[in-house]
Amino acid sequence: MPPIKLAPLFAACLSASVVLLLLYLSLTKPHFAYALESESSRIPSEDHNFYIISDEEPHEETDEHRITVRAEVGVSALANNDPANSNIEIGQTQNWVFPKAAIDGPHGTPGVGLPGEKLEETELQPEQHELRRRQTGSRIYITLNTCLQPSPNTTNAVPPQLQMYISLSESNQKPGPGSGHTDQQTITVDGGYAIFEANADNDVYVGISAPNTSEFSGIWNYNIAASIDAPFYGFEDPEVKNLYFVDGDNHAALLITNDTTQALPNQTVYQEWMKLSPPWGVFASNQNERTILGVQKSFCGLKNNAKVAANIDNIINQNVAQMTNRGLGGKPKEQFYITGLNATSKYWGMLVMDGNSTDSGAGVVGGGGAVWAAIEFETKTENNCALMYNLSFCSEVAYAVPTNPDKFSPETGLPDLAALYDSNAAQMYQYFNYSLQQIPCNTTSSAQYSLARNCDDCARAYKQWLCAVTIPRCADFSNPASFLMPRNLAQPFINGSSISSDPSRFNVNQALLNAVATNSSRNPLIDTSIQPGPYKEVLPCEYLCYDLVQSCPASLGFSCPLRGRGLEESYGKRVNESEGVISCSYLGAAYYLSGSSTVLRPSVYSMVFLAVFLGLRNLF
Repeated sequence: MPPIKLAPLFAACLSASVVLLLLYLSLTKPHFAYALESESSRIPSEDHNFYIISDEEPHEETDEHRITVRAEVGVSALANNDPANSNIEIGQTQNWVFPKAAIDGPHGTPGVGLPGEKLEETELQPEQHELRRRQTGSRIYITLNTCLQPSPNTTNAVPPQLQMYISLSESNQKPGPGSGHTDQQTITVDGGYAIFEANADNDVYVGISAPNTSEFSGIWNYNIAASIDAPFYGFEDPEVKNLYFVDGDNHAALLITNDTTQALPNQTVYQEWMKLSPPWGVFASNQNERTILGVQKSFCGLKNNAKVAANIDNIINQNVAQMTNRGLGGKPKEQFYITGLNATSKYWGMLVMDGNSTDSGAGVVGGGGAVWAAIEFETKTENNCALMYNLSFCSEVAYAVPTNPDKFSPETGLPDLAALYDSNAAQMYQYFNYSLQQIPCNTTSSAQYSLARNCDDCARAYKQWLCAVTIPRCADFSNPASFLMPRNLAQPFINGSSISSDPSRFNVNQALLNAVATNSSRNPLIDTSIQPGPYKEVLPCEYLCYDLVQSCPASLGFSCPLRGRGLEESYGKRVNESEGVISCSYLGAAYYLSGSSTVLRPSVYSMVFLAVFLGLRNLF
């Protein structure tokens, strides 16, 4: 038998192997498509020109071939929680895709959250994630923030909004105004913000379209982000308020949030909140400056256009934000002292959170931040009311008080003004405390002056009353509100003019100039040491006086004036607070507390107006 020739056989085997290898590679090409998608998730967010491209014509003969048709040319990929930024010209449409590989990919980590807030852990085990995906598809969120807008050519008009188009169909990979597909969804951007939320088990295609207009020049700039965890950019329901105006003067305002917890002071959550670095920030914008209109619901839009900010990273001239427990209930909240405002002006204030309170930026669940609906507030006109807060003794005082800008400069003199008011109240309280020490407080219940109140209640009520009457809440003299009481009419204004020289010019009745209650201040210190000139006072709430009488021993001699016999000239009532009106002054007052939240309702007393304890007759 002739010997076998190995060389030709080896060559034939080698050729067959090469053919098989090429055949295998051609049949497994979808794996390369998925690999490309996987790589796209690691592309920097700034590179929004990265495309997933198929180089083959679509066919319908085999499923294997259809799977290679991932996206058309000009479609940019989005990765989970990885925002992309883009400029868009007038009339232009740009397209994006949130690929299946990212939708089926791993979830992000939400972080630890705020004190007492346990964020849901979205990371699932692979088998759980796959089961959920096959059953319902993954929940996806596409969010957009408009950062910049074109400028009007001739008018002060607000630029039109971008449009967002969504397609869940592979046959419509470029949704937009001219796609011709009826199955796409159209979402109009509102105030610079848009969100799409749905279950998806395949690629999600997005089109961003800029209006075609000749009335504006320039570009839009926007951020777009996709997530399988939560909206990367957020806008809170307008019905959910979390920012309120406390008071202001002619150049500053004090704003606060809701209580952050109902925990007690000895509980861990309460203490964690008070030690926390303030989690929220604030933007403010004069309503005459309309640049924020169209982006007022967008974090980056506010950052680029609002003129005033507090507690916002990378913003110069930051205003003050800090945690406080001032106010009714003594619960933690965040406050903002906003300066650099114009007199006699209306402002919008927007509460924001940069990121999700734990972290911000790419890769963070909710890392784009959130915006709350705008509130409105107004500055005072005149310069003889100054906003004060965080006093040492009267720590609950947070409102405008009578001042003299020539003696206490708005830029540097407010600490001295606060110290003058505060030390005066503290000294008066010390006199009261000497007398309270003579009362048998620590005794049997049968020997106490009251079964319902004790000396601690008396001390608390006296301090609240004392701070409210010795540090009056100041309003513009030009404010026509009926509940305001004119004060100090006998003194000249800061500019040297006086009411007595021409009462009709200031619409003042001559009788007011002759009455002690209106031609001087309630606290003599104001007229002698501060000399603010004429102003109006938000009278202390009448229940502060009633609470004092109820809480303290009769031997101290406290009483309240009778209704119709001096009560109305000395005290006011809480009404219309749900409409943003503070009609009487009490410690912790803010413009969001409703009249029904009164802690102590006044009782009716038929007492005569007696001499006031320890020489404080005028204060009552």
